[in-house]
This record gives sequence, structure tokens and C-alpha cells, in this order.
Amino acid sequence: MYKRDSQLNFIINRLIEMLSLQLIKVRGKSMEPSIAENSWVVSFRAGFRRQPPRRFDVIRLEEPGTYGHWIVKRIVGMPGEEVAVRGGDLFVNGEMVDDPFAYCPDADSGIHEWYPRDDEYVVLGDNRSASTDSRKFGAIKRSSIRARIRTFRPN
Repeated sequence: MYKRDSQLNFIINRLIEMLSLQLIKVRGKSMEPSIAENSWVVSFRAGFRRQPPRRFDVIRLEEPGTYGHWIVKRIVGMPGEEVAVRGGDLFVNGEMVDDPFAYCPDADSGIHEWYPRDDEYVVLGDNRSASTDSRKFGAIKRSSIRARIRTFRPN
């Protein structure tokens, strides 16, 4: 009986995930070069049901303070960490973290620091000079994350 319940639960979860798919056309250059402007991505609205957000996950969220404006960003800071961007470099808890997705042609000479709480994340666009992100609106609440994003590259 337990095995059948477990299998049924698995099937139901897979159906929920499949039905929560949405194709989205990316507008803007904030995620270039990883995700080019006008490219299509897959949005998994149930993307964090089985696993919590992780560093470098690409997510979809409603821009804080701008109702109905959805944006795509990358998580760079996790709850409880000390996160900073200095001269284009990412630091977590005082240690420089290799960010292979960061594109900083005009590295910002400023220092940006965040101290996300237990339910907050720091998000940045890959193209740092063309992105509205946590440098403008601060850390975001977990509840504002609406989907996990995967790129869609047709052959």
C-alpha cells in the first residue's frame, strides 16, 4: 500500500510540475550573455516545490514596487549570509565567490552590501551594467519568487 501511495504521489507531483510550465519571452538585456534579449525560456511555476532555491538559480519574480512587471534574475545571496558586490566581484561572508555568469563590462566601482534574513535572497542580473536588481530594490522575500527558469534552445 505504501509503495502505491508513494508512486501516486510522485505521479501527482510530476503532473503539477508539467502543468505549471510556461514559455516566456525575455525582454531586456539584464541577463545577457547567458539569456539573450528576445530569447524564450521555460518558467516552472512549481519549480521550488521539491527543492529550495540555490545560489545561481535563475528565477522569475515581480519587480518590487512595480505591479505587473515581471523580471528574470539570478540568485547570488542566500538567507543568513553577508553578501557584497565590490568593483563587480561577488563576496559572500567576506570570501570572494567565483560568479561565472557575471558580465561586468563597466564594473561598478561602488560597494553594495546586503544581509538577507531567513526568508530573503539577493538577486542580480548577469549583465550588471544593464540590470535593475537587488542593488536598487534590496533583498527579496522568498514569497516573491514565482518560478524557476530554464533556457530553451531549439536546434
